[in-house]
Amino acid sequence: MFKLKRVLHAVAIASAVCGTPAFAQAISFENTDASNVVFPSMDKAWLKNGAIMDPMHPRSMGLGLTKNQVRSIISYPHFSEAMFGEREWNYIFNFKKPDGSYLTCQYQVQFDDKVRTKGLYWDREECLRFVQGKPVEQPLHSIALGADGLFAFGKSSYADLLPAGRQKLKRLAEQINKGYNLKSLEIVGHTDRIGSSASNMQLSQARAETVKTFLAGNGISSALMTARGVGSTQPIVTCAGPATSAVIACLQSNRRVDVSVNGSIKP
Repeated sequence: MFKLKRVLHAVAIASAVCGTPAFAQAISFENTDASNVVFPSMDKAWLKNGAIMDPMHPRSMGLGLTKNQVRSIISYPHFSEAMFGEREWNYIFNFKKPDGSYLTCQYQVQFDDKVRTKGLYWDREECLRFVQGKPVEQPLHSIALGADGLFAFGKSSYADLLPAGRQKLKRLAEQINKGYNLKSLEIVGHTDRIGSSASNMQLSQARAETVKTFLAGNGISSALMTARGVGSTQPIVTCAGPATSAVIACLQSNRRVDVSVNGSIKP
Protein backbone atom coordinates (compact mmCIF):
# COMPACT_ATOMS: atom_id res chain seq x y z
CA MET A 1 0.00 0.00 0.00
CA PHE A 2 1.25 3.43 -0.88
CA LYS A 3 2.71 5.12 2.16
CA LEU A 4 2.30 8.87 2.26
CA LYS A 5 5.40 10.72 3.35
CA ARG A 6 4.99 13.53 5.83
CA VAL A 7 3.64 16.77 4.46
CA LEU A 8 6.18 19.33 3.35
CA HIS A 9 5.53 22.84 2.15
CA ALA A 10 7.92 25.57 1.15
CA VAL A 11 7.09 29.16 0.45
CA ALA A 12 8.53 31.02 -2.50
CA ILE A 13 8.35 34.77 -2.05
CA ALA A 14 8.06 36.09 -5.59
CA SER A 15 8.89 39.28 -7.39
CA ALA A 16 8.28 40.05 -11.05
CA VAL A 17 10.77 40.24 -13.87
CA CYS A 18 9.44 41.24 -17.30
CA GLY A 19 5.90 40.44 -16.18
CA THR A 20 6.69 36.92 -14.98
CA PRO A 21 6.88 36.28 -11.23
CA ALA A 22 10.30 34.79 -10.48
CA PHE A 23 11.83 33.18 -7.43
CA ALA A 24 13.44 35.66 -5.05
CA GLN A 25 13.56 34.03 -1.61
CA ALA A 26 12.33 30.76 -0.12
CA ILE A 27 11.21 29.78 3.36
CA SER A 28 11.30 26.03 3.85
CA PHE A 29 10.15 24.28 6.98
CA GLU A 30 12.15 21.16 6.08
CA ASN A 31 15.17 22.76 4.38
CA THR A 32 13.82 21.91 0.94
CA ASP A 33 15.62 23.60 -1.93
CA ALA A 34 13.30 26.15 -3.57
CA SER A 35 15.97 27.82 -5.69
CA ASN A 36 14.38 26.59 -8.93
CA VAL A 37 10.86 27.81 -8.17
CA VAL A 38 9.48 30.14 -10.83
CA PHE A 39 5.78 30.95 -10.91
CA PRO A 40 4.24 31.62 -14.34
CA SER A 41 2.46 34.89 -15.01
CA MET A 42 -1.18 34.47 -14.01
CA ASP A 43 -2.43 35.80 -17.35
CA LYS A 44 -0.99 32.63 -18.98
CA ALA A 45 -3.47 30.36 -17.17
CA TRP A 46 -6.13 28.66 -19.27
CA LEU A 47 -8.46 28.81 -16.25
CA LYS A 48 -8.75 32.58 -16.06
CA ASN A 49 -8.66 33.97 -12.50
CA GLY A 50 -8.14 30.46 -11.11
CA ALA A 51 -10.47 28.34 -8.97
CA ILE A 52 -12.36 28.91 -5.73
CA MET A 53 -10.71 26.47 -3.33
CA ASP A 54 -11.46 25.13 0.14
CA PRO A 55 -8.16 25.21 2.10
CA MET A 56 -8.77 21.64 3.30
CA HIS A 57 -7.83 20.33 -0.16
CA PRO A 58 -4.28 21.73 -0.52
CA ARG A 59 -3.86 20.98 3.20
CA SER A 60 -4.22 17.29 2.24
CA MET A 61 -1.28 17.45 -0.17
CA GLY A 62 2.01 15.77 0.68
CA LEU A 63 5.21 14.31 -0.74
CA GLY A 64 5.26 11.06 -2.67
CA LEU A 65 1.88 11.51 -4.36
CA THR A 66 1.23 10.40 -7.93
CA LYS A 67 -0.24 12.76 -10.52
CA ASN A 68 -3.57 10.96 -10.30
CA GLN A 69 -3.61 11.48 -6.54
CA VAL A 70 -2.75 15.17 -6.95
CA ARG A 71 -5.51 15.52 -9.53
CA SER A 72 -8.02 13.87 -7.18
CA ILE A 73 -7.16 16.37 -4.42
CA ILE A 74 -6.78 19.70 -6.25
CA SER A 75 -7.83 18.84 -9.84
CA TYR A 76 -5.92 19.47 -13.07
CA PRO A 77 -3.31 22.27 -13.31
CA HIS A 78 -4.56 25.70 -14.36
CA PHE A 79 -1.86 26.28 -16.94
CA SER A 80 -1.16 24.46 -20.21
CA GLU A 81 0.70 21.58 -18.60
CA ALA A 82 0.18 18.04 -19.82
CA MET A 83 -0.87 15.12 -17.66
CA PHE A 84 2.21 13.18 -18.77
CA GLY A 85 5.83 14.30 -19.09
CA GLU A 86 5.56 17.57 -17.17
CA ARG A 87 7.64 17.91 -14.00
CA GLU A 88 5.59 20.74 -12.50
CA TRP A 89 1.94 21.73 -12.26
CA ASN A 90 0.82 25.27 -11.47
CA TYR A 91 -2.42 26.52 -9.95
CA ILE A 92 -4.23 29.73 -8.99
CA PHE A 93 -6.40 29.33 -5.90
CA ASN A 94 -8.87 31.83 -4.44
CA PHE A 95 -9.58 31.28 -0.74
CA LYS A 96 -12.57 32.98 0.87
CA LYS A 97 -11.55 34.87 4.00
CA PRO A 98 -13.76 35.44 7.07
CA ASP A 99 -14.55 39.00 5.95
CA GLY A 100 -15.93 37.72 2.63
CA SER A 101 -12.99 38.88 0.49
CA TYR A 102 -10.72 36.47 -1.37
CA LEU A 103 -7.05 35.65 -0.98
CA THR A 104 -5.52 34.83 -4.38
CA CYS A 105 -2.51 32.52 -4.30
CA GLN A 106 -0.29 30.68 -6.74
CA TYR A 107 0.66 27.10 -5.96
CA GLN A 108 3.26 24.90 -7.63
CA VAL A 109 3.64 21.12 -7.43
CA GLN A 110 6.95 19.61 -8.54
CA PHE A 111 7.50 15.95 -9.44
CA ASP A 112 10.62 13.77 -9.24
CA ASP A 113 12.01 11.21 -11.72
CA LYS A 114 9.47 8.65 -10.52
CA VAL A 115 6.66 11.17 -11.09
CA ARG A 116 5.96 11.54 -7.39
CA THR A 117 5.55 14.90 -5.68
CA LYS A 118 8.87 16.21 -4.37
CA GLY A 119 8.03 19.84 -3.58
CA LEU A 120 4.95 21.96 -2.82
CA TYR A 121 5.30 25.73 -3.04
CA TRP A 122 3.20 28.84 -2.39
CA ASP A 123 4.01 32.23 -3.87
CA ARG A 124 4.05 33.85 -0.42
CA GLU A 125 3.89 32.96 3.25
CA GLU A 126 0.43 34.47 3.77
CA CYS A 127 -1.05 31.73 1.57
CA LEU A 128 0.69 28.91 3.40
CA ARG A 129 -0.40 30.21 6.79
CA PHE A 130 -4.00 30.56 5.61
CA VAL A 131 -4.12 26.98 4.34
CA GLN A 132 -2.55 25.68 7.55
CA GLY A 133 -5.18 27.54 9.58
CA LYS A 134 -2.56 29.70 11.29
CA PRO A 135 -3.16 33.38 12.05
CA VAL A 136 -2.28 35.57 9.10
CA GLU A 137 -0.30 38.65 10.04
CA GLN A 138 -2.45 41.71 9.52
CA PRO A 139 -0.80 44.74 7.93
CA LEU A 140 0.03 47.52 10.34
CA HIS A 141 -1.12 50.07 7.80
CA SER A 142 -2.84 49.77 4.40
CA ILE A 143 -3.08 52.48 1.77
CA ALA A 144 -5.17 52.38 -1.40
CA LEU A 145 -3.70 54.64 -4.09
CA GLY A 146 -5.98 55.54 -6.97
CA ALA A 147 -4.23 54.50 -10.19
CA ASP A 148 -5.86 57.35 -12.11
CA GLY A 149 -3.97 59.78 -9.89
CA LEU A 150 -0.66 57.93 -10.30
CA PHE A 151 -0.44 57.06 -14.00
CA ALA A 152 -1.51 58.39 -17.35
CA PHE A 153 -4.64 56.47 -18.40
CA GLY A 154 -3.83 52.91 -19.48
CA LYS A 155 -0.10 53.40 -18.83
CA SER A 156 2.24 51.78 -16.34
CA SER A 157 5.91 52.71 -16.82
CA TYR A 158 8.07 54.93 -14.62
CA ALA A 159 7.91 57.64 -17.29
CA ASP A 160 4.09 57.45 -17.19
CA LEU A 161 3.88 58.49 -13.53
CA LEU A 162 2.01 61.78 -13.27
CA PRO A 163 3.62 64.68 -11.35
CA ALA A 164 0.90 64.46 -8.70
CA GLY A 165 1.42 60.70 -8.51
CA ARG A 166 5.15 61.12 -7.96
CA GLN A 167 4.50 63.55 -5.13
CA LYS A 168 2.01 61.16 -3.55
CA LEU A 169 4.49 58.26 -3.68
CA LYS A 170 7.29 60.46 -2.37
CA ARG A 171 5.17 61.45 0.63
CA LEU A 172 4.30 57.79 1.21
CA ALA A 173 7.99 56.81 1.19
CA GLU A 174 8.79 59.59 3.67
CA GLN A 175 5.92 58.48 5.92
CA ILE A 176 7.14 54.87 5.91
CA ASN A 177 10.81 55.75 6.42
CA LYS A 178 10.09 58.11 9.31
CA GLY A 179 7.26 56.27 11.00
CA TYR A 180 7.93 52.53 10.75
CA ASN A 181 10.50 49.86 11.48
CA LEU A 182 9.66 48.08 8.26
CA LYS A 183 9.43 44.28 8.17
CA SER A 184 7.82 43.92 4.75
CA LEU A 185 5.79 45.92 2.27
CA GLU A 186 3.37 44.39 -0.23
CA ILE A 187 2.30 46.27 -3.35
CA VAL A 188 -0.73 44.95 -5.27
CA GLY A 189 -1.91 46.42 -8.57
CA HIS A 190 -5.59 46.32 -9.60
CA THR A 191 -7.49 47.25 -12.76
CA ASP A 192 -11.12 47.60 -13.75
CA ARG A 193 -12.86 45.00 -15.94
CA ILE A 194 -12.47 46.93 -19.19
CA GLY A 195 -10.15 45.05 -21.58
CA SER A 196 -8.99 41.44 -21.66
CA SER A 197 -8.01 39.46 -18.57
CA ALA A 198 -4.48 39.05 -19.93
CA SER A 199 -3.93 42.75 -20.63
CA ASN A 200 -5.39 43.73 -17.25
CA MET A 201 -3.12 41.27 -15.46
CA GLN A 202 -0.08 42.66 -17.27
CA LEU A 203 -1.10 46.27 -16.59
CA SER A 204 -1.68 45.66 -12.87
CA GLN A 205 1.64 43.82 -12.51
CA ALA A 206 3.55 46.54 -14.36
CA ARG A 207 2.02 49.30 -12.22
CA ALA A 208 2.86 47.46 -9.00
CA GLU A 209 6.44 47.04 -10.22
CA THR A 210 6.71 50.73 -11.08
CA VAL A 211 5.49 51.75 -7.63
CA LYS A 212 8.05 49.38 -6.09
CA THR A 213 10.82 50.90 -8.22
CA PHE A 214 9.83 54.42 -7.20
CA LEU A 215 9.71 53.58 -3.49
CA ALA A 216 13.08 51.82 -3.74
CA GLY A 217 14.50 55.00 -5.22
CA ASN A 218 13.19 56.89 -2.20
CA GLY A 219 14.87 54.93 0.54
CA ILE A 220 12.81 51.75 0.98
CA SER A 221 14.75 48.50 0.64
CA SER A 222 13.80 46.45 -2.42
CA ALA A 223 14.51 43.29 -0.43
CA LEU A 224 11.59 44.11 1.88
CA MET A 225 9.09 44.74 -0.93
CA THR A 226 7.01 42.42 -3.10
CA ALA A 227 4.95 43.54 -6.07
CA ARG A 228 2.19 41.63 -7.82
CA GLY A 229 -0.78 42.30 -10.04
CA VAL A 230 -4.21 40.72 -9.76
CA GLY A 231 -5.90 42.39 -12.74
CA SER A 232 -9.64 42.87 -12.30
CA THR A 233 -10.13 39.89 -9.97
CA GLN A 234 -10.68 41.94 -6.78
CA PRO A 235 -13.09 44.77 -7.60
CA ILE A 236 -14.42 47.23 -5.04
CA VAL A 237 -17.44 48.24 -7.12
CA THR A 238 -19.46 46.59 -9.89
CA CYS A 239 -20.79 48.80 -12.67
CA ALA A 240 -22.89 47.10 -15.33
CA GLY A 241 -22.87 47.97 -19.00
CA PRO A 242 -20.43 48.56 -21.86
CA ALA A 243 -17.35 50.77 -21.58
CA THR A 244 -19.06 54.14 -21.78
CA SER A 245 -17.52 57.21 -20.16
CA ALA A 246 -20.04 56.91 -17.33
CA VAL A 247 -19.16 53.25 -16.66
CA ILE A 248 -15.41 53.97 -16.81
CA ALA A 249 -15.91 56.76 -14.26
CA CYS A 250 -17.99 54.43 -12.08
CA LEU A 251 -15.19 51.84 -12.10
CA GLN A 252 -12.54 54.34 -10.99
CA SER A 253 -12.10 52.92 -7.48
CA ASN A 254 -11.21 49.51 -8.95
CA ARG A 255 -8.19 51.06 -10.69
CA ARG A 256 -5.82 51.24 -7.75
CA VAL A 257 -2.56 50.15 -6.16
CA ASP A 258 -2.80 48.81 -2.61
CA VAL A 259 0.23 49.17 -0.32
CA SER A 260 0.32 47.12 2.90
CA VAL A 261 2.94 47.95 5.53
CA ASN A 262 4.09 45.31 8.02
CA GLY A 263 6.38 46.18 10.91
CA SER A 264 6.29 48.28 14.04
CA ILE A 265 5.76 51.97 14.68
CA LYS A 266 8.90 53.86 15.58
CA PRO A 267 8.88 55.33 19.10
